[in-house]
Amino acid sequence: MSYVRPEIEAMAGYAPGEQPQGGEFIKLNTNENPYPPSPAVLAAVEATLHHGIEKYPDPMAGAFRRRAAEVLGVEPDWIMAATAATTC
Repeated sequence: MSYVRPEIEAMAGYAPGEQPQGGEFIKLNTNENPYPPSPAVLAAVEATLHHGIEKYPDPMAGAFRRRAAEVLGVEPDWIMAATAATTC
């Protein structure tokens, strides 16, 4: 008994792209770039590192809800912030 749907089980596995071995050139993948980052990117990274990286943002989006409530003239409890909430 298989727990995998037949159409998925019938799919071919991943086949990596050609990786040239000749040494005359270097193949870059789609997410690679041979150039260094721009000065603007370096400045943004430096500013972020100086400010600190927050791994977990406020799950209740308190600062946003307070500011939105201020702009809209309502209480923060009336504001709901959600990620990709298209069905709320």
